[in-house]
Amino acid sequence: MKSLQDNGLEIWFLTGSQSLYGEETLAQVAQQSQEVVATLNAATHIPIKATWKPVLTTPESIKAICLEASSNPKCVGVIVWMHTFSPAKMWIAGLNALQVPILHLHTQANSALPWET
Repeated sequence: MKSLQDNGLEIWFLTGSQSLYGEETLAQVAQQSQEVVATLNAATHIPIKATWKPVLTTPESIKAICLEASSNPKCVGVIVWMHTFSPAKMWIAGLNALQVPILHLHTQANSALPWET
């Protein structure tokens, strides 16, 4: 059986954050989201390639990538991950424009929070 990946199809991995966290944190967000994509792509039971996209920090960038995903014939859907606080309000226009399936990955990068309380 041919996998979806053999047909050149892919799922885009979109990560949400905010620029107010600063460049160092956004670099960490990008690294951790790339690690998630690498883990998905290493799984032999997932028949499609996950494609990492740069971290999204503005409503405009979110809408642009949603329009791009919807118009790209190789993109069959998106996985969205709100790594650090990414207000839902930022996603409204993009999600309204999105014409492919969406999976919201609701998890943290680390198993423990960075504080003790």
